[in-house]
Amino acid sequence: MLSAEASSEAMTDRTAEVPSIRRTLSGLRHYRHLLRNLVLKDLKLKYRGSVIGFVWSLANPLLMVIIYTIAFTRILKVGSEGFVFYLMLGLLAWTFFATSVGMSTGAIADNGGLVKAVWFPRAILPAATVLFNLVQYLLTVLVFIPLLLAYYRIPLASSMLLFPVFVVLQALFTIGVALVLATGTAFFRDIRHLVEVGLAALFWGTPILYELSRVPDPLRGVILLTPLSPFVTAYHEIFFYRRWPDVTIWALTAGYACLALAFGLWLIVRYEDSFAERV
Repeated sequence: MLSAEASSEAMTDRTAEVPSIRRTLSGLRHYRHLLRNLVLKDLKLKYRGSVIGFVWSLANPLLMVIIYTIAFTRILKVGSEGFVFYLMLGLLAWTFFATSVGMSTGAIADNGGLVKAVWFPRAILPAATVLFNLVQYLLTVLVFIPLLLAYYRIPLASSMLLFPVFVVLQALFTIGVALVLATGTAFFRDIRHLVEVGLAALFWGTPILYELSRVPDPLRGVILLTPLSPFVTAYHEIFFYRRWPDVTIWALTAGYACLALAFGLWLIVRYEDSFAERV
């Protein structure tokens, strides 16, 4: 049985955790200039000395689309009409998520000098990584989607107005995942390699190269439950099929975003005082 002193100390430790989370959320607002500067710094470093700058960011998704299009529509002959548009919607969303997640593993572990030098909410580091990739994703989308809508003569639909909503939900989900991975990698460096393997497997479990409607019924529900599938499916629904996502898509995207962000914040707050000793 716990003594009165031990019980009081345990209660103090439990209640101290809530102010820590509030401190982090308040700190994110207070240090928003640092968050902005980190994102701008990464953008400047990426395109510094480049002649065509942002155009290089368009090259990779364009090359992948060309390769997959040739493979699926010319060689395997399994692509449907408008397959390039369908593929691009999923591929761009996937690239944003996968690149953010991959970079986030080193967000804290690779910034030991900064972590040891001054206090700031450590959540800023993985969040800045996600926002950096989000900016590139949005710029790429602003180029490709209007072009593909015009090329395939797809009329505008009211469902397309939902795009910003699902982008925000995906960004929140990705930040949550980034917080978890950045925290874990600070203690276990092997997480970097596990993430590479996990992303390779997750890619094929996400309806990017195939339509979800063509997946056999027993597997369709499983595919839809994989982390990124609801978001990719939402983009397909609002742009490719030009219809409003059903309640399942809304529930999964909102649920994944809230759960990932809440758990990520809790985890990084729980261990951020130990980062200086581990990096």
